[in-house]
Amino acid sequence: MAVARSSPRTTRLAAHNPLNSESEDTPIDSPPPAPRRIAFLILAHNDAPLLLRLCHHLRDHAVFLHIDAKSRDFPTEQFAALKNVVLIQPRLSVHWADFSMVETTLALLRTALNQNESFSKYVLISGACYPVKPLDHLATLFNTDDDLNYIRLTAISPATPHLWTLVSRHWRMTPLLSDDRMARQPALRGLEKKARAVLNKLSSYHPRDFQKEVGCPIYFGSSWWAFSEPCARYIVDFVHDHPAFLRAFRFTYATDELLYHTIVAQSPFAANTLGVQPDEGAGTNQQTPLHLIHPSEKRVFGSTDADFDLAKSTDKFFIRKVSTQDTDDLLDRIDRELL
Repeated sequence: MAVARSSPRTTRLAAHNPLNSESEDTPIDSPPPAPRRIAFLILAHNDAPLLLRLCHHLRDHAVFLHIDAKSRDFPTEQFAALKNVVLIQPRLSVHWADFSMVETTLALLRTALNQNESFSKYVLISGACYPVKPLDHLATLFNTDDDLNYIRLTAISPATPHLWTLVSRHWRMTPLLSDDRMARQPALRGLEKKARAVLNKLSSYHPRDFQKEVGCPIYFGSSWWAFSEPCARYIVDFVHDHPAFLRAFRFTYATDELLYHTIVAQSPFAANTLGVQPDEGAGTNQQTPLHLIHPSEKRVFGSTDADFDLAKSTDKFFIRKVSTQDTDDLLDRIDRELL
């Protein structure tokens, strides 16, 4: 949103004021309003030292933090003590490529929108992300971008089969057994995974017409986005008012890379995004608005000079994935030289 400048106000200075070398009536511009804070929505499940380090860099902004319920020994009290951090309750069990990712991000959005503060953007990141540019640069961008929504949209259809497979069957990504039971009996974890793979294979023989189910074209993109407040409210209201639409996404693969993009593409905010981009195969995963994804197969940063050069040269604001174990030296260097 463009920063509004206050109308000039006229102050009459005393005639005897030695500092008054101007005319009797001197217009003085009021300073522009301070940039609104950013709401950072964080999904975390491990590496508390890294998360504390990340929260330190975000200390001038609001942090809404969800810690995976499976992380039973996570030191949540350390984060509850931070003044700018709100912990999301109840904690949910989050599973890779599962609908639980959407349930959690919606909980983060709802909590942030219910605060008595209007934020410039609602930015989703994970506990494995790290800034590589000063956060005041990002705050300035967000306060001068006319409520731009940082999300890219890729249309998917049977003509893009590697993406269409995400929605062309009923995927079961939620574990068949409870997390507690598998924690008590670790041997069951492998069996459960195999059983779910069989179910997902069988479901491919019973295709679904997903576009007909939801009644609109389907879009795909990065799960890491930044929404303006009006767009964020629209999304939360839409899923509340269209429960059947939301249910249809429950049995898709990587729901968090589909749901928000499909909603925004049909919304009044579609024209105020980073736009529609063609499918680029594996390269589509690199089209993240604010994040640099490591180009290696594992997509994980190390602490080499080459890793630092990537972080230094990017025009993005965050890198991922990083960790205390593998990236501590890189993070120290980022702190010294980039932040």
